[in-house]
Amino acid sequence: MGQNSTEVSYGFGQMGSVYMNISEKPVFPPKDHVICAIQFVAANSLLKLHTETLDGQGPQYITTEDDELKSAGGPDANYLGVTEAAASGGTAAGVITIADVIANKDIKPGQVIAVVSDASTIDLGITVDTGAGHIMPIYNGPNKAYLEVVSLTGGTYGTTLTVKAVGKADAALAALANIDGDNTILFLDPYHGVGGTTIEGTSFPTGIVIYGRWTEVQLGSSDADGGIICYFGK
Repeated sequence: MGQNSTEVSYGFGQMGSVYMNISEKPVFPPKDHVICAIQFVAANSLLKLHTETLDGQGPQYITTEDDELKSAGGPDANYLGVTEAAASGGTAAGVITIADVIANKDIKPGQVIAVVSDASTIDLGITVDTGAGHIMPIYNGPNKAYLEVVSLTGGTYGTTLTVKAVGKADAALAALANIDGDNTILFLDPYHGVGGTTIEGTSFPTGIVIYGRWTEVQLGSSDADGGIICYFGK
């Protein structure tokens, strides 16, 4: 009797799998599929791990890609959130002045903000600035606290960002008055967090399975007795 469980199909490879133990040689999934899981037969690294781009409407996955901008295929690696905005000042009333650039089209009411240093990059990670209003976002429970976008107005694409305190975030809202030109605002939504980096050179131990949605994988080192098994899914 057939089964229609996505969990079982993905977990046990009924949608297909492939073995690879040769470095720098690509593996691609069949048409209309992705690589949804990779099992390491022996410890190794991945030279390339390219994610499926879901046009901003799906979750992100670990990757070797380091594109920070949407125009280049990013943002990748959960690093940037939805988009970033260069800040020049803020007020205790929750009003932040940002640069008027086309990327602001991705800023929407309901997103959560992170206030970071301009020195943050996908390779170095983010440096949060609590003195300028950053607060660790907690979305539920008695300690719920975050700063949420209310509106973006002014200029061509938006220059005046208004945010509000949700839960126990009043102190962070007041600290936004300390924002200056050394700060960048990152925006989080249900599909995009912030703070990740890429996996170049990362060694994965024997037997580990990683899950995601990938369109290409290349093994880091050839291994006659090792390699990886890639499982396909929809």
